[in-house]
Parts: sequence; C-alpha cells; structure tokens
Amino acid sequence: MSATPQRLELRFPPVENGLDYLVDVTNRLTTPPGVDPTPRDLKYAVRSLQDVTETLLKARLRQEHWALVFAKPDGASRAQYDQGDFVTCTLTETMGRLQKIAGLALPAKGVAAVKRLARDRNALAHWGLTSNAAAIEARAAAVLDFLLVFLDTHLLPGLSAAETAEAETTMNLVRSQLRGITAYVDKRTDDIRSVLAPLTAVTVECPECAQPALVAGGGQPACRFCLVAWQDPAAAARDYAWIVRGQTPDDRVEGLRPVQLCPSCEEEALMLEAATVAAQPDTVRLCLGCGTDHTDTKLDSCEGGCGWLLPTDFPGSLCDNCTTAAWERF
Repeated sequence: MSATPQRLELRFPPVENGLDYLVDVTNRLTTPPGVDPTPRDLKYAVRSLQDVTETLLKARLRQEHWALVFAKPDGASRAQYDQGDFVTCTLTETMGRLQKIAGLALPAKGVAAVKRLARDRNALAHWGLTSNAAAIEARAAAVLDFLLVFLDTHLLPGLSAAETAEAETTMNLVRSQLRGITAYVDKRTDDIRSVLAPLTAVTVECPECAQPALVAGGGQPACRFCLVAWQDPAAAARDYAWIVRGQTPDDRVEGLRPVQLCPSCEEEALMLEAATVAAQPDTVRLCLGCGTDHTDTKLDSCEGGCGWLLPTDFPGSLCDNCTTAAWERF
C-alpha cells in the first residue's frame, strides 16, 4: 500500500514572511519604462507594503523581547505568543517602542513615510483610496528605502548566519527592482526641475508623495510632482503639519498652534514651521493658501492662552472665542 503523500507545510517565519511581502511589492511596482502599474497592482502594493513594514518592525521588536509585540505587554502570555493568539501593538506603537525601549534611531523621513503608508492602507481597508500612480510610487519608494536600511542596520545583526544570507539574497533582488522604481521618481523630478526653480521660496515637501514639490499660493496649493491639488488650503496645511512635521492641532510651537489664520488671505493655512526649499534647514512662517511669507510680520499672541495669533490691527488682546468664553464666565 503506497504511503499517503505528505501535504506541503505553510511555514513563513516573521523575517522570511516580511521579505516575501517585500518581493511582492517590488514585483507589482516594477514596470517597463513609460508604463504605469495597474490600479490593482497599486492597491495590492500598498497593502503588501503595510504588511511587510509591520512584520519586519515587529520582528525587531521581538528581538528585544517577545512580550513587546503584545498590545498590552503587562498582560502578555508566553502560551498565547507561541500560538499566535493575541492582539499585537499598532504600527505607531511599534515605532514608538523601537525608539523608546530598544533605543533605535529611526530617521524622521522614514517615520513620516510609514505614517503616510498607514493612512493609505486604512483608506483602502475602510473607504477606498483615490490617488495617482506618481504619488503611490514615490511613497512606496520612500518606505522601501527606509526598510532596506532598517533591515541592514537593525534587524539582520540579530539573525543567524543562515538567516542573514537568505535575507541578503532577497534584499539584493529588491534593491535591483527598487532602482527601477527610483528611476521613475528621478525622471519625474528632472522633468519639473526648471518649473520649480523660481518657486523655491514657496515650495515645501508634499504630504502625498513626499517630494519637495508642493507649491503654495493661488488659493489652491498643488504638488508639481504628483499633481495633487487641495481645494481647501486649510486641509493642505493640516496634512502638511501632521504628515510632514508630525504636528497635531493640540501641539504647540513656542506656545502657539502650528497652523494659524493667515492675516493676508484669512485662511487657516499659515504654517509656523514651513521648511521651504529656499529656507532649509531653517523654517519660515508660510501660508499655503496665498503663499505669503509672514516670518517678519509682527503678530501678537491671544492673551487667552488658546494658541492663536492675532493681527496687529486686531481690536483687543483676546480672539473672538476667548472673548466669548470670558463673557460666559461672568
């Protein structure tokens, strides 16, 4: 009687699993010159890239201690860990723990690229994603570049010699494909270089594609690289503050809200820390709506402690909201 053939075992340890996702991403994004990836390939590239990022970052967290990948490490169970039956920490929590507990120095641009990726993945999962190939490819290239450096610097040193050799083989394949993706980004950058040259004073990093090509002004800030335009300048300012600068409306820049009302166009689009191409590494006070630089404009702080700036000709030392609140207390 012949023996029953043994079925193949599905075995993907964390690092091998992450690298397999990585190959899938680059396969989907690598196309012949002049040919864009299909919308379906872009969609699954985003999903796979999110998976590989979480998998590889958490693999490094496991090297620090297995309990750190639990959403709540203080309730971690080794039995649950071995069975894979537990809720893991979020990607944001993973990066925070790698920095604060493992002491890893993660580059700000890489962290920002991962944040953009998480936003894209959430959009796909919950309500769909509308974006163009240029933005997706540029963002993917930034994340892939971050991951390759992360692997080489932080993850591979903790693997066995055999695991490292296998990982290096895969990484070499990914690097060769990444060059093709990066070549597209470089060509697009060259195509718009002359257009952006006279606009460096009003050009900042685009929250969508992470390229220094978002031009402020005209009431409709737009990126010359990925061609994304914001109908609402305030939305552009919020995206820039959060995705590029890592600032929320509750954060403060020298006691002030990072995004202010512009005294010129009256849009809530005045960035207190805009890293324009001309000003880098310094920042200026730039309105993404009208493109006015208010770095040298005297603006007074509202004395109500709300974090808003007031134009010098404002009638009083309190903004309207703080004035209303003051009257309501009486």
